[in-house]
Order: sequence, then C-alpha cells, then structure tokens
Amino acid sequence: MSDKIRGALAIFVGAFGLFRSYQLWHAGVRGWNPPLLLLAGLVLIVLGSWRLRKKRVDVRSDLLQ
Repeated sequence: MSDKIRGALAIFVGAFGLFRSYQLWHAGVRGWNPPLLLLAGLVLIVLGSWRLRKKRVDVRSDLLQ
C-alpha cells in the first residue's frame, strides 16, 4: 500500500475518532475515553497529512548519477 493511501486512511480514521469523541462527550461520558479519542484522532490526522505531503525518494535516480 502506498503512502498516499495510508495517509488518506489515517486522516479518515482520525476524523472518525474526533467525531466519536464529540459524540461521547455530549452523551455525558466522562473519564479517559473522550480525551484519548481526541488525542488519537489529532495524532492520526497529523501523521496522515505528513504522509500525503511526503515526497517519495527515487532510488533509481540516485543510482544513475
């Protein structure tokens, strides 16, 4: 699986984590679950965007030089 697909999936799962955290918070659930989901969602969105922005290293061009 390429980095672009993994990045897109990470952003999708991170957005779902943020949404689920919002749902739990407004349902009255307190404790560790909503903040952990919020943190995990933010981390996944940052990592996914980093993967999408990362440029691939072309090994063949280095070998040809």
